[in-house]
Amino acid sequence: MGSRTAASAKTRQRILDATIKLHTQNGIFGTTWKDIATEADVAVGTVYKHFPTLDDLVPACGEVLMERLRPPSPESVTEIIGGATDSKERLHRVANELFAFYHRGGRHLESDLRERQLPAMREWEEYLRHMVAGFVREALAHDSPGDDVVQAISFLFDFPTFNAMRIRGMAVDLAVETATEMALCWLKGQGRTSTS
Repeated sequence: MGSRTAASAKTRQRILDATIKLHTQNGIFGTTWKDIATEADVAVGTVYKHFPTLDDLVPACGEVLMERLRPPSPESVTEIIGGATDSKERLHRVANELFAFYHRGGRHLESDLRERQLPAMREWEEYLRHMVAGFVREALAHDSPGDDVVQAISFLFDFPTFNAMRIRGMAVDLAVETATEMALCWLKGQGRTSTS
């Protein structure tokens, strides 16, 4: 890599790091290009040169964050569940993995209603919903859940549910136990599983 290319890559990374920091503190729409330039110690034009629009900047930040936060991949669900055979243990392992990711992500995973309208944010939230539903479906595979069951249980394992529990002072371990027990209680009430 030439010195000019290396310098450009370093500048780009400084812009991304500054943007992630500011978006976490102020939100996406609470951060200006001038704020980013000041934090990254570059000219505003340099920010625009690397990222002409918000639709260029937000996905690039998302890529950096996902490298740092390491979300569980849908392909890893079999490994996460391991040899567990009963629904309780399978759901517990799924909750543990997802909630550990949410805990690592913290404020980086939060977004407001306006931010959710950005294409990159909609795509990310759709990916998360699909991932959680896939994990829940696999955890309940022995019970042959339909889509209605998967959707009903998935909300207990979504980031907003985890975040609500954390805001109320619940430790991560207790949040895992609570989500698992609530899922099992609902399933039992619906006559969907015999797991106690």
